[in-house]
Amino acid sequence: MTMRAMSGVSSRPARSSILLAAALLAFVGLALGPVAHPAPAQASTASYMEGLIVKWVNNARANRGIRELRVTTKLSDLAGDRAATLAKTANLVHPSCLSCTFRSYDISFSTCAEDIGMTSYPWGYDAARSIYLAWKHSSTHWSILMSRKFGRIGVGVAYRSSGATTWAAADLAG
Repeated sequence: MTMRAMSGVSSRPARSSILLAAALLAFVGLALGPVAHPAPAQASTASYMEGLIVKWVNNARANRGIRELRVTTKLSDLAGDRAATLAKTANLVHPSCLSCTFRSYDISFSTCAEDIGMTSYPWGYDAARSIYLAWKHSSTHWSILMSRKFGRIGVGVAYRSSGATTWAAADLAG
C-alpha cells in the first residue's frame, strides 16, 4: 500500500508534465499545421494561377508583336472542365474531336486548339510557372500559343491530391 501511495504521488507530477507537454504540442501543431499541410486548392488560387499563365503568354505574344489573347468565359469554362477531367483521370489526352467539344460549349470558332500539361511542382505560383515553361519549351505547344490565328483563350488548372500534381488546359479559338 505504501508503494502504491508513493507511486501515485510520484506519477502525478509526471502525469501533469505529460499533459502540459501534450497540450503545448497540440497548440504548436495547430499553429504550424496549416503551413505544413496547406488546405485543399480553392477557386481563387486556381484563378490566380490561370491569370498568371495568361499574363505570361500575352507578354510573350506582345514581345513578338502579336496581339493579346482575350480571355472568354466559355473558353475558360471549357479549359477548367478539361483540366478537371485530366486531373481526375490522371491522363494527358486530348478529346477525340476537339471541334465537337468546342461546339458542345457553344463556342464559335474558325480554328481551335488545345495545350495540356501536368506538373508535380507545388500548387500555386510554382505549378503555374512550370506549366507555362513546359509549354514554352515545347515547339508544338508554343507555336499554338504564339499563333496569330487565335484571338481568344481560356486556361484551366486542377489539382490531384493523389500524387500531388497540377493539371492544366489552355483552349484557344480563332
